[in-house]
Amino acid sequence: MPRRFFRHGELPLVLLALVAEQPRHGYEIMSELARLFGPGYRPSPGSVYPAVEALEAEGLIEGEVGDGRTTYRTTAAGEQALGARGDALELRTGTRLGAGDSIYAAFASFKARLAPLSGRVDPQAVVLERAAGEIESLNGLSTNKETKL
Repeated sequence: MPRRFFRHGELPLVLLALVAEQPRHGYEIMSELARLFGPGYRPSPGSVYPAVEALEAEGLIEGEVGDGRTTYRTTAAGEQALGARGDALELRTGTRLGAGDSIYAAFASFKARLAPLSGRVDPQAVVLERAAGEIESLNGLSTNKETKL
């Protein structure tokens, strides 16, 4: 049996974060899930839509029908619930949700662009460590393990 990607209760939290980021309809939610968590996770209507319906039933999101589809938005209760639990999911999945203007969004974009090259790039040619050091120096920070604080 394949191992589940999301732990109990995580998929609704992710869906809540995606809808908080911007209003979305079901297909957009599934596409964003695939982009963020693929190829390790492939969303299915059989798991996504029931979770969306449950969020709506709990009053955490609300749907608005237009153009033959329902677009979902978070409610105040949904924003509060997300704020209370969002960080734990980021730590486990490595994906920060709902942070469109942060460095996490830039990293997610970088990761998505490089994903198709996985296994075809010489690790010695990747300059991530140097780039991280340059970014740290912009802010006077250092996470180098050899640095004593």
